[in-house]
Amino acid sequence: MYEALDKWLIDRMGDGLAFSALSGVIKLVIAALLATVIYFILRLFNNIIFSHSKVADLKKMSSLAIEKKTMLLTGVFMFFALLYEPFPKISTIGSIITLMVLVCSVVDVFNAIYQTKEISRRRPIKGVLSVVKIAICILFAIILISILLNQNPVVLISGVGAFTAVLSIVFKDALAGLVAGIQITSEHMFEIGDWISIPSLGVEGEVKDIALISVKIQGFDNIMHTLPASSFVATSSKNWHKTIRNKMRQVKYTITIDPDTVVMDGDETNLTRWRHSVLNTIKEDPHYKSGFATQCRTQGSSSGYGIPVEIFFTVDIADYDTYCEYTSTFGSNITASLKDFGLKHYKVTSSEQNK
Repeated sequence: MYEALDKWLIDRMGDGLAFSALSGVIKLVIAALLATVIYFILRLFNNIIFSHSKVADLKKMSSLAIEKKTMLLTGVFMFFALLYEPFPKISTIGSIITLMVLVCSVVDVFNAIYQTKEISRRRPIKGVLSVVKIAICILFAIILISILLNQNPVVLISGVGAFTAVLSIVFKDALAGLVAGIQITSEHMFEIGDWISIPSLGVEGEVKDIALISVKIQGFDNIMHTLPASSFVATSSKNWHKTIRNKMRQVKYTITIDPDTVVMDGDETNLTRWRHSVLNTIKEDPHYKSGFATQCRTQGSSSGYGIPVEIFFTVDIADYDTYCEYTSTFGSNITASLKDFGLKHYKVTSSEQNK
């Protein structure tokens, strides 16, 4: 490509140091100009074909290509590729590094487009694509090192096995997170937008991001919790997405009755009549959702004091603030209704608290 240029310069300057320096500079300028022209052609093509397209995905791809500097990286890659003849070593190293970054940029563009789809909430692939990017970087790094050392890439790959064994010991926690991240995605344990809680960690909120080894959860107070993916495999968690999306939540309330206030009233106790009254009130509530377990039952006391009564049923309230207000009002109402049946809430004395 540059033979005619070198011949023209030698005829006028001779084959000396000045020729080598000037030839190198001119070739750098030519490569830079051609790479710039290629870059602007790609930008023009992008603006004409993609940015004005009526297809939403193409328009999105156009903006992402600019945001992720895909076309700029292509121009830089062409710059190094055009320098192969005068500067083969620099050209090869620069081309490999730029191509690696370019391929990773294309993967990011694909992920960003995928995240605009509804399926991305159910099947996020960010973790999988992160593994792909890591594999790409490792592959290009092996090729680059083999070129710098003038070694066959196969020889380096054979040594990677022993090196990987050492890494698996040193980075065992990170690898556990990697496996857990893949497991979360493949088994569809939860998805972006789900409301989950981890009682043992005191974390509850909406899933905002599922990455390779971590999950981000935004809590009530808008604090973003970043948890290792392995936490969701090793620790019990609750996922409320089915409840919320089907517009239903379970109301659960426990109240302890003073046994001294329970008396016979005809064929049954006043406690039994109160329980039946609570069930009737629940079933007449406009928010009550039938077809699910509904109970108002007595159960044994773990403390040995009072008679615990457990109440649970399902309502068609999805909004959390409305749900909290509803449960608070319900608890207040049933507590107030105790006196209508001659019942009292059990109060633990100070001596019982000290036991």
